[in-house]
Amino acid sequence: MNTARKHEIPDSLFLTWKNRTVDFMKAYQDQDVDKMLNNCTNDCTVVFLPLGDQGKGNVHEVGRAIWSAIIECFPTIDNTVNSVVKDNGDVRCEASVTGRQVKDFAGLTSKGNRFEEDHIFIFKMDEGGQIKAISVNWNHESLVRQLTTSSSEQRSGLLHHIAKTYVKKGLGEGNFDCIPYHEEVELRAPILPGGSENPMIGRSNIRENWWAPLPDLVEGTELVDIYINDSLTAVTLEFYCHIKNVKHALRIVDKFEVNDHGKIVKQENFFDPRDLTNPEWRQS
Repeated sequence: MNTARKHEIPDSLFLTWKNRTVDFMKAYQDQDVDKMLNNCTNDCTVVFLPLGDQGKGNVHEVGRAIWSAIIECFPTIDNTVNSVVKDNGDVRCEASVTGRQVKDFAGLTSKGNRFEEDHIFIFKMDEGGQIKAISVNWNHESLVRQLTTSSSEQRSGLLHHIAKTYVKKGLGEGNFDCIPYHEEVELRAPILPGGSENPMIGRSNIRENWWAPLPDLVEGTELVDIYINDSLTAVTLEFYCHIKNVKHALRIVDKFEVNDHGKIVKQENFFDPRDLTNPEWRQS
């Protein structure tokens, strides 16, 4: 007997399970606990692994209590689903969860701090496609650290995170969605049609007219250093960007102004455009 096939999920069935998972996470995003639990069987169990025995029980009792408390204490709670995949007969959902604490939660005094932490949800489904068991896991030490550090330390950490994410995951991996641009972000760059003095406005505009060709052009990135201003309102980063068919990496500096909600409202890009146009730098 081929044991490897024992836990295989047919694609048609997995699609049903995936839709159920997305419905659950969307309800969580909407802060609608009733709708979350409507996706679960009456005897569905839940375990919040970092909370130990206090985080185990029937999802309609323990899950309702914990998620309701989270929404009350973190009224901006939100999640971004990064992947939904098969996992040995179950569904594994990886999501980034964010929020700002306004009330004490689980013994953690509120300092008004914001957190961003990757969570792993494992969903077990019954034959009818409803959720019969959920396990939730996250790096609790990281979460506690984010919620208990001083506001200035947290702000500095957020700016560092934005800079690293832009270089490594954004440009480096061609992932525009991971960059926390404000919808009305302003971009200045030397190779814009009007130069740096004529900014490009709007996240969607930047995505369609600035970002679109980059994933096919960039081979990799190397972060050099990060600089944060005294008022903790801006972060400047220096990095190398390797472009296909260009011999030498571009040395780039980007400055980001970041609002109180962690969104980039202004970006100014600096590099010598001759590095791209000089024919001697082109690879044969």
